[in-house]
Amino acid sequence: MFSYEFFLVKASIDIIHSLLVLCRIAMRISESNITTRLIPLETKYDIEDQLESLGLDEKGIEEYQDRLKYYSLKIENLDTRGANLLARYMENLGGEVAMSREARSFTVRETDLIVSGNLHSLLLLSVKLKGESFGLDEVSKGIEECLSADNGIIHWNGKVLDFHRKTYVMGILNVTPDSFYPESRASTLNEAVKRAEKMLKAGVDIIDIGGESSRPGSEGVSTEEEIKRVIPAIDEIRKISDVIISVDTRKHEVAEKALEAGADIINDISGLRHNFELAKVIARAGVPIILMHMRGTPKTMQQNPYYRNTIGEIIRELQSSISFATGAGISREKIIIDPGIGFGKRLQDNLRIIRELRSFKSMNFPVLIGVSRKSFIGELLNKPVEKRLIGTIVANTLAILNGANIVRVHDVSDTVEMIKIIDSIRGRK
Repeated sequence: MFSYEFFLVKASIDIIHSLLVLCRIAMRISESNITTRLIPLETKYDIEDQLESLGLDEKGIEEYQDRLKYYSLKIENLDTRGANLLARYMENLGGEVAMSREARSFTVRETDLIVSGNLHSLLLLSVKLKGESFGLDEVSKGIEECLSADNGIIHWNGKVLDFHRKTYVMGILNVTPDSFYPESRASTLNEAVKRAEKMLKAGVDIIDIGGESSRPGSEGVSTEEEIKRVIPAIDEIRKISDVIISVDTRKHEVAEKALEAGADIINDISGLRHNFELAKVIARAGVPIILMHMRGTPKTMQQNPYYRNTIGEIIRELQSSISFATGAGISREKIIIDPGIGFGKRLQDNLRIIRELRSFKSMNFPVLIGVSRKSFIGELLNKPVEKRLIGTIVANTLAILNGANIVRVHDVSDTVEMIKIIDSIRGRK
């Protein structure tokens, strides 16, 4: 018969053996190089970078890009019959479609829906929808446009804007006595030149000259007065630099004189609405146009603005401006869009525009954003215009991360530093 002491010894040996096994397992785990982590795959640059790190060649990268890049598209006001047919197609392709129970049961006539899938599945969906009824043929075209959005490079008259390479800083030069931020005003030509020189030294990419204030409630000025303010500033800047010059105007006479004096871009806050002569001037010159969204005029735009569907309505109204521009002979490749922060917008509209800026990117045009020191920042922070720099930097940072290609700012030096950090982290040079 075994003694009690024998059982104690055996139990101790078993415990020691178990501990040794656990120690060996722990040592193997601690010595392992295996890691599991989340990685960013939001842009094609992210995907290329991560696939290159695996040692894939160009062909391998191209093969996997379509599978790894996921998109979510929102389709609005689609016939419910078309929505259900689309959902069946997409779900068979391995994607997802979100819409209301009412739409699924055909108890409403029209519906909005969200479609999500990788590039490959969405391209196949687009093919399947071609020629289909219930609005699906139009959806097919819309999917193709969204997926082909590149917003890449604009070439004209020896100038170039390469949005693959960098984010551009547009500095504001107001040759007006009444712009909303006093520090941006240049009341004399000498002062305007000094401000331009300061921007150039800070590394500005584009100088935007405005001879008519567009602050909320502002009155317009005569064509003669606007020309008197703008043209001398262009002449003097051209003497010291070949920097890209943009002119902020709604008048075709001002645009024509400005382009003759050496301006490179026209920035129209009215989005060419009902201004065929301005469109023709730009088309003849072959220069880029910035089409901004605004309801009303600077004098009336903040009188109870209202949107039921902020992003959808702005996109549709911008599309109208784009159609007007191309109808006048302006090349699509020379159009830049601006959703018009602060121009006929409520606080929640401005915030939504920044948050959903990628919706504007899907229109397949470069996007300019102008948040600099605007009233929505003051409303959020309860600070006067002079103390809104940090709020501006933060808002611009989020706008750039959400797809902005150009930021229009008062504070060039601070913005250039901010963009240098952002573009470096994103792998741009």
